[in-house]
Amino acid sequence: MRYRAELWDQMQLFFGQYNDHQVHCAIYLEHHLEIERIGKAVLRSMEAVPILKCRFAERGLRPCWEEMNVCEEDVIDIVESSSEEEEVELFLTQRTDEFQGPQLMVRVIRSPQRDILCIVINHMVCDAQGFKEYLYLLSYTYTRLNKTPHYIPQYNADGSRSIRQIFRQFHFLDRLKFLFMPDQMDQYDSGYRFPMSSEKGKPFIIRHRLTPERFHALREFSRAKHVTINDIVLTAYIRSLCQVLKISGGNSLAIPCAMDLRRFLTERQAGAICNLTSMISCDIELHTGESFLETLGKVKSDMDEKKRNINLSLNGPAKLHALFNLLPYSIIKKAVRQAFINPFIAMTNIGIIDKEQLAFDDVPVLDAFVTGSIKYPPYFQIALSSFDESITFTVNLYGSQEDKERIENFLQMVVDELPQ
Repeated sequence: MRYRAELWDQMQLFFGQYNDHQVHCAIYLEHHLEIERIGKAVLRSMEAVPILKCRFAERGLRPCWEEMNVCEEDVIDIVESSSEEEEVELFLTQRTDEFQGPQLMVRVIRSPQRDILCIVINHMVCDAQGFKEYLYLLSYTYTRLNKTPHYIPQYNADGSRSIRQIFRQFHFLDRLKFLFMPDQMDQYDSGYRFPMSSEKGKPFIIRHRLTPERFHALREFSRAKHVTINDIVLTAYIRSLCQVLKISGGNSLAIPCAMDLRRFLTERQAGAICNLTSMISCDIELHTGESFLETLGKVKSDMDEKKRNINLSLNGPAKLHALFNLLPYSIIKKAVRQAFINPFIAMTNIGIIDKEQLAFDDVPVLDAFVTGSIKYPPYFQIALSSFDESITFTVNLYGSQEDKERIENFLQMVVDELPQ
C-alpha cells in the first residue's frame, strides 16, 4: 500500500539540514505498565495509523510512503534502570530512519517503582498536535485492551493529511490573496544568533518544570492582565534574549512562533494525523530599562494583530502548495534547501497535554512533556508543553558541554524573568 507524501511531510525532510526532524515525548507513570499489553497497543495503533508502518520513498516525480510489515521488536523495547533520567535523554535523543521505517520508536524505562514511557516519532508524519492525538489513541487502545483483548482502534486512516483541508475553508478570492501577497519569510528572522559553539557535538535535551504553585501564579497573572500564558512566556524569552544578546536602544527582535492551522477547521480537528503548522513572527522594538509589563503590552499587541491577519499564517503554505503541485520533486528539493530562510532563534508552544485523554487504564500519569526537534547549531528554539497544572520548558540541541551549561543558565534566566 502506498500513501501520498504531503507538502509538510516533504518540508520536514528538507528541514533535516537544520534539525533531526523528530518529535519526542516522555510519560511518567505511577506504577508499571503491562508490557505485553503496551506492545500490543503500539502495534494496534500503528494499524490504525498505517503511515507509521511506512518508509519514505523518493521515486519519480512525486515521493510517497510505502507500507511495510512491522513486528513488535521493530518498534518497542524495555530497559530496566535505576538511572531513569539518563535513560530518558539517551532514548529521546535517538531518531527514526525515514527511508527504512518504521516512523515510530517506543521504549519503556522501568525502575523498581514505576515506568517511564518514551516515544519518538518522525516529524514528517505529524506535528506536535498530531503527536498528541496519537498519544491519546495509544493510551485509549491500551485501556480498552484490558477488557477487550481483540480491540482494534477505529481511526480515520483515509482522512486528509493535506494542507488543502485548510484552504477549503476559504473562498477562491481569499486563496488568491494568500498566494499573491508579498512574501513574509524575511520577517521571520532578525539576524541575531544565540551564542554557542560551532561544533555539532552531542545531542541533549534541557528541561525545566514549573511547580504547580508557580504555574497557578502565572495563570492568575494572565487572567488579571488579560493576556495568554504564551504572551507571558514569549515576553520573558524576549527580555532574556535581549540581555544575552545585548539588544537595546530601540532595536527590534523578531521571534518566529509556530501556529497550529487547525484553528481554521471545525472543532480544530484535522482529517488524520498530520502536519498542519505555519509560522508567525513577534517583532517588537526593545528599549533599555522598560518594565516587564511594558514589554508584555508590546508582545500582546503584536501577536493579537498577527493572529487576526490570516494572510500572514497562510501566505507561505499557499505558495509552497502551488510550487509542490507544479514542479517535480527533484527541483523542489533543491530549490527549497537553497531558498528557504530558517530562523536562527524561535519558540514553539506545544500546548496542553490533556490528562483526561492521556490515561493508561489504572496506571496514573504523574507527568508528561512533548518537545520538538533537536536543533543543529547555530539554530536555537525554546519549547513548552503543559500537563496537569504545570509547564515543562525544553531546549534541544546538538552541542558541546559548554553549550549545555550556557543553555541551562539561559533557561533559568527565562524562568526567573516570569512574573512571580
